[in-house]
Amino acid sequence: MAAAVVWMAATGSGAAQTFPSAAERSFVELRAAVPHADASASQRIELQWITPVTAERTAVRAEDVRIVSRVRGEGPLPQERDPQLSPDRLVVVSSDAAGRELDWRTVPDPRLIRGETADAQGRITSRRLLRAEANLLVDIPDRADIVLLRVYAPEWVNDAYVLRLVATADLR
Repeated sequence: MAAAVVWMAATGSGAAQTFPSAAERSFVELRAAVPHADASASQRIELQWITPVTAERTAVRAEDVRIVSRVRGEGPLPQERDPQLSPDRLVVVSSDAAGRELDWRTVPDPRLIRGETADAQGRITSRRLLRAEANLLVDIPDRADIVLLRVYAPEWVNDAYVLRLVATADLR
């Protein structure tokens, strides 16, 4: 399979108006602007995601991704009735070549590992660790016009989640 390059959006892109110019956006606005695509077929994309290990999920500067597999599914995608974000989830937005956003999905962040250790008194403490390499699985509508995936990591700001662009994968 062809390799895809993934990059952190440090500054805005001057692309079509249908693509947000900022490297961050509101989850509420995304949900209102981009409905889940009504597709009768799906495909599963597996990306090998290599990231430098940093303390912050959003501090990644450059990453590489390799398309491991792209397989057509057996039926339509399941619809999430009330998708919820959390620090261990990612939001993947599917776009066409013109930058129009066609669909979005939440997926577990495969980079995160939770570790628990006990101290001398038996008190358990937990830590979150980031893997340097992980495989990201995402199910998207099986549409030929989907050529780009944008991966966002949620961050709780004030009273709502803000999505920060952490990667973009070109599927062409």
